[in-house]
Amino acid sequence: MLAYTYLEQWKLGLTEKPPPNLEGPRDAIGRVTLGSTCTSGLHIKHGSVPCAVHGITLGHEMAGIVEETGAQVTSVKPGGRVAVNGEIFCGDCFFCRNGYVNTDPDGGWALGCRIDGGQAEYVLVPYADKGLSIIPDSVTDEQALFAGDVLATGF
Repeated sequence: MLAYTYLEQWKLGLTEKPPPNLEGPRDAIGRVTLGSTCTSGLHIKHGSVPCAVHGITLGHEMAGIVEETGAQVTSVKPGGRVAVNGEIFCGDCFFCRNGYVNTDPDGGWALGCRIDGGQAEYVLVPYADKGLSIIPDSVTDEQALFAGDVLATGF
């Protein structure tokens, strides 16, 4: 699949990558139907995000269709339309239970920074029950996309 990738400081590009596979029982794979570029990607490009991993697929603002879910995912099903939350959280740890983004390696701003994001054909979403929001039939992908990180950032 094609993926928009952080190659090195000041250099982004399209690369060919294998589609993601489920890594855990709380994960889901989504086929990206619409994504957005965030200034966070520019911060990564300029070297302003030290935790960003070279070779990572950018993007944490996207909508798509669930392709596959791990055995413990209950809130979404394959074929469902979803928006991906800009921040990933487990919902179980001390930090999540107290209203903070957790410190799990796949938590917080992970997509498009520390793990492959959604500027690609497919994306792996950890903690899918918390990281995916069902898009109602009356809402377009574009409307759902703008209700995520874009709306929060604007606010």
